[in-house]
Amino acid sequence: MLFQNLTKLEVLSLSYVHISSKIPMNVSFSSSLRYLDLGFTNLQGDLPKSIFLLPNLETLKLSGNDLTTISFPKFNWSSSHMLTELDLSDNRYISRGLAGTFGSLKALNFLDFSWCNIVGPIPESIGNLSQITQLYLSANHLESKIPDAFSKLQKLTHLGLKINNFSGPFPSFLVNLTKLEVLNLGYNSLSGPLPFIANGLQNLKKLSLFKNSFNGSIPSWMLSLTSLTYLQLGSNHLSGPLPEFKTNSIEKLSMHQNQLSGPIPHSLRDLVNLTHLFLGSNNLSGEVGAEMFSTMKKLQHLGLSHSGLSWSSNKENINTTLPSLWTLSLRFCRVKDFPSFLLNAKQLVFLVLSENEIHGQLPKWFGGLSSLQYLNLSYNNLTSLDHLSWQTLQFVDLQKNSLRGPLPSSLCKPNSLHMLILSDNNLSVEIPNCLFISGNLSVLELPGNNLRGPIPDIFSGCGGLNYIGLSKNQLEGPIPRSLVNCTSLQVLDLGSNKIHDTFPIWLERLPLEVLILKSNRFHGAISAFQTKLPFPDLRIFDLSENSFTSSIPTEVLKGFKAMMNIDPHKSRLEYMEKEGRYYGPFTMHYDESVILFLKNQEIEFKKILTIFTTIDLSRNKFEGEIPEFIGNLNSLLVLNLSHNNLSGHTPVEMKNISMLESLDNSF
Repeated sequence: MLFQNLTKLEVLSLSYVHISSKIPMNVSFSSSLRYLDLGFTNLQGDLPKSIFLLPNLETLKLSGNDLTTISFPKFNWSSSHMLTELDLSDNRYISRGLAGTFGSLKALNFLDFSWCNIVGPIPESIGNLSQITQLYLSANHLESKIPDAFSKLQKLTHLGLKINNFSGPFPSFLVNLTKLEVLNLGYNSLSGPLPFIANGLQNLKKLSLFKNSFNGSIPSWMLSLTSLTYLQLGSNHLSGPLPEFKTNSIEKLSMHQNQLSGPIPHSLRDLVNLTHLFLGSNNLSGEVGAEMFSTMKKLQHLGLSHSGLSWSSNKENINTTLPSLWTLSLRFCRVKDFPSFLLNAKQLVFLVLSENEIHGQLPKWFGGLSSLQYLNLSYNNLTSLDHLSWQTLQFVDLQKNSLRGPLPSSLCKPNSLHMLILSDNNLSVEIPNCLFISGNLSVLELPGNNLRGPIPDIFSGCGGLNYIGLSKNQLEGPIPRSLVNCTSLQVLDLGSNKIHDTFPIWLERLPLEVLILKSNRFHGAISAFQTKLPFPDLRIFDLSENSFTSSIPTEVLKGFKAMMNIDPHKSRLEYMEKEGRYYGPFTMHYDESVILFLKNQEIEFKKILTIFTTIDLSRNKFEGEIPEFIGNLNSLLVLNLSHNNLSGHTPVEMKNISMLESLDNSF
């Protein structure tokens, strides 16, 4: 290796140099080396243990090398070792746990083993790191209780233990680490009440206990720390009222998803430095409005959805402004009118006012929200789509309102629309052609309206379209063949219309996972496929209530690879959803939903598990015998062949469908 003859080399930094090769096992570095940084170099293979034993090494950084296997020396590292900084984060292949690792690293002041797949408990030997100031063991598989040995680390300023499997009560000895500035215990299984007294944490700036199982009340000391800027208590089981705030240093405050009750304390107005405030999903009471937050001129993100609070226009001063507001979520807050302060919210990007009591039209000034990208006004009583700024909007959800008339012509102007959800309204007339020529649209959901006429045969530039939902309308004519241009289409739901066509075999070219054509006027035999294994990704196949004839096509069943050989114990329970888009602290996910006839009743699946598989061919005119091949679909959960003209025996091969939960062969 190039460096092995450089005997006086003291500093070597190759971070982010794309080496991308195996490490020679005979590699040797200068014994004079004090600083070695090989982070994010894509090194591969086994890391030589000799690197850990360089006698003068003070800093060792090996983070971000996923293909490198790191094994610590089996014996204790030299007691005279000078190592002060060790960063092995983002390495998946740490071959041992932490036992015995820390025995002699007494000079260490920085240690980062985050995202290393380390298992087991933290050893008591961690108490030997008497000089440590920053310690990060986040995102591993560490378990058991957090050991008392941490109480010996009196110089500790930063402690990160989030995303592990720690259990037991809050480690009370941590409150005696008087120099602690950052403490993150989020995403664990810690439980019980929080300490009532914590006189030793006066230097604490950031505290995260997010997503644990802490219960009881919020101790008053947490809201009295004069240096605290970040407090994250969300997703626990905390109850009781919010204590009075005795500090105004807090910038980010999250207490959502608890069982907090009572009104918001008046002292909340004193938090003039707040940029993030999340109190949603609680049992709070009382009315609030923009006036409550008018002192918070830096406030960027406000989340009160399902908090129990009512948003009242009587609590708003007409001159109130929140000039920095970027996201606002007031789902189920009994909102009756659009908050007037939004008129001047020129930076607003994310707005959720769903599940409220807003009625009538949008105000004219709504079109002036020129930064708005995400809008959810679902489950209200709005009657018009006028005054929306379609040019900037990316996500629009107005389902379950009282929208009437045609879709607005402004939709046909150039826009950035990514998802459009207008289901269960009273929209009528024909679907405008322009909806299907937008290169940005990925989700189009218009079921449960009164749309008429044919589906426009003008699908072009639709390569990003993943979901088309047009069920429960009055659409007629054939399925447009230009749909083959939608090369990313995964869900096509055209159920409950008046579509008159034969089976669209040409859809076999698309990566469909859900195909619903039920309750239409389809007819004829299903045959003449051009590919050997059509529809390999299909998991939901519903042709019920049509007039398909002839035999059940074995050739299409052979293509259903996604209904074969799924191990539910090894498969991750995931939902079909669109990838998240980030709006500040909010993430937008779209869950793909369908309505199916299951176990003798119609059920709406708001989310679809990727292991859910169903075939419904009921209420057609299929004849002949049930194909023996259907037994190969051994991961099928639901099969409905009822109300046809089938004859013969139930194939013995069906015994192989061991996951079957619902079978209907009646009539």
